[in-house]
Amino acid sequence: MDIGTILLIAAVAVGILDAVVLLLGPRIENYESYSFIASAISFLAGVGAVVWLGVLIFTNQFQYDYVAQVTDIDANILLKISGLWAGQSGSLVFWTFLSLTLYFGFRTLVRGYEDDKLVYRAAIIMVAESVFIAVNALVARPFRLIEGSIPTDGLGLNPLLSTIWNVIHPPIIFIAYALILVPFSVKLAGYTLSSEERNEDPIPVVRAYVRFSTILAWIMLSCGIAIGGYWAYIVLGWGGYWAWDPVETTSLIPWLLLTAYYHARPVLNKNDVLRDSFLVMAYITVLFATWTTRSGVLSSVHGFGMTVVSWTMLATLLVNFIVGVTLALYSGFKDMEDEDHSEGPSFFDTSNARLFSIKVALIGLVLLAATSTIGVVLPATYNSGVAIFDPANLSDNMISIDIEFFRMGFYAACVFFIVSAFYCMRTNILSHRRRGFIVIAVFGVGAVIAVISVFGGLGPLPTNYWPANLLILPAVAAIGFLVSAFIRQMAGKDELGSARQVGRLMLHLGLIILLLGVFMSENVIYETNAGYRANDMQEIAPNILIQVTDIDLKYFNHDRDFNMIVTITVIENTTQGAIIVGIGNAVITGHPDWNMVSHTVYLDSTAFRDVFIAVTGFTTFPVEQVTIHTKLLPLVSFVWIGAFLMVAAMLPMFGMETQSLLKSLKGKNAHLYEDIEEELEEVISEAAGN
Repeated sequence: MDIGTILLIAAVAVGILDAVVLLLGPRIENYESYSFIASAISFLAGVGAVVWLGVLIFTNQFQYDYVAQVTDIDANILLKISGLWAGQSGSLVFWTFLSLTLYFGFRTLVRGYEDDKLVYRAAIIMVAESVFIAVNALVARPFRLIEGSIPTDGLGLNPLLSTIWNVIHPPIIFIAYALILVPFSVKLAGYTLSSEERNEDPIPVVRAYVRFSTILAWIMLSCGIAIGGYWAYIVLGWGGYWAWDPVETTSLIPWLLLTAYYHARPVLNKNDVLRDSFLVMAYITVLFATWTTRSGVLSSVHGFGMTVVSWTMLATLLVNFIVGVTLALYSGFKDMEDEDHSEGPSFFDTSNARLFSIKVALIGLVLLAATSTIGVVLPATYNSGVAIFDPANLSDNMISIDIEFFRMGFYAACVFFIVSAFYCMRTNILSHRRRGFIVIAVFGVGAVIAVISVFGGLGPLPTNYWPANLLILPAVAAIGFLVSAFIRQMAGKDELGSARQVGRLMLHLGLIILLLGVFMSENVIYETNAGYRANDMQEIAPNILIQVTDIDLKYFNHDRDFNMIVTITVIENTTQGAIIVGIGNAVITGHPDWNMVSHTVYLDSTAFRDVFIAVTGFTTFPVEQVTIHTKLLPLVSFVWIGAFLMVAAMLPMFGMETQSLLKSLKGKNAHLYEDIEEELEEVISEAAGN
């Protein structure tokens, strides 16, 4: 048995032992120490497993099936690093390491608080979840040896994965996924307690660790989704930067729930079960996203195909879903008896403009999360049934939800996001009543534009999709309002808000800028697919032309083994005449080992538009000719600018949560000492009474 498999077995076995020790609890003398030692051993086993896998990849141990699949002798150091998570089993080993690290970090931070019910039960949940992931990694057999002859070289990474983005995007996503384990475990443990127990005198270090992990997970997931979108954008065939692919969609759902949690905190502070359910469901949807990737029951450009892990991960998902929903319902019904939770303003109270803004945004987030979930769960459930009862015909009978379903849910949610932006800031620039008039006016004009465009009155302009035409003007107005409010604050004309208020403004501004970029760039007006010979020139949009200046076929063995580089010049007609604005290469390559074709796209980018150019095919007889696909994407840069602003807006809050965690750690000993003093006082008072 390989050492890596032994380490994974050790991580699982010691993790189970740790859980048993915790469950027995006070019946075992010094159980806290034994459990902590077990958590350290399982953590070290997880570290050892991922390090050993890395050693095998870097030393080209091709007798291991996984190593032979994800690397080769010529791979550079970055591609070898990405081999750790490029395949199914490797990514599960990496996730196991992350989960065990977070669990051991939790146990280290809460040393001395083991007798607290919340800490005690959260530890049980966290180690159980870590064991679940480790079991899935073990089932995937990452250290399986090849039977028969050992290859002298590996297959190497899939050409689409042989990029720097594969070094950055997947680990960021996995780290974000793993981080959500912390709030999930603590909040789910809270469901097993009464409302008084979980809300009275919270332990500072636990509260700080949960808040720190939650906001870091949000930031990492935001960055991961944005980077993944850009990666998809520059790889033809992945649907641009967003195609509502099942794996893309399921990665968005945890982000939506984390964002919804931050909106639910101020408006559901009297109902902590409903509020914290967003965090609990965020981790469950992480498991759902992972299962979607590995199940093979949905058609996806990201999927690994159906294996044994498909079913073990499904079991993990179902167990967590049943436990999470059951405990949430139990705790919710139990708390209904507490009259204090019914006090306070109702959700529909609109007297506070800022809270109104948060509530409206929360509705949009829930709407989009529900649409995304339904659009993936329904076909996944049906296809799973086919996989069980008629597996031979799975590929023929597999169904999916049309992309229009997701798009309509997205655009409906955007209405709430835009309305929310008008009320998110306190400013003297406009009264609340005037803001309401402006909102009604811009949406009214947008509706007129949308209706006219449906009947062809404006042609395809401003876009070719009426819901986008409805929302473009309101989005522009919202951006104008937010920018004006920001300028007034910086100029001192309005009361300068706190760092949180400025961050909130930047967050909403980034979101609306991103949405405007999506409205304009997603709904392409000018798109061509035409043949070109060397020196041919064609107009692809008004006043924009491309010319093929060189066609260089490096080699051609057959239709899956070739390399062609096409040099393209982008020309704009201006009042000063024709001007060359860009020269670049679009590449098309066949990969015989993978039986696939990859494309390197040429993007001629400015602040206000991208010219997207890709070579999709070619012929060499009777003349050399290439087929070129072009798109003119207006304001696509706004997508990346908006994403950057949103992440940047949360950094000050992340800094505050980091300081809070460090402060709680510094005061931990004093807090523990205070607890001991209170216990001594109780003992003394009881003795005096006797």
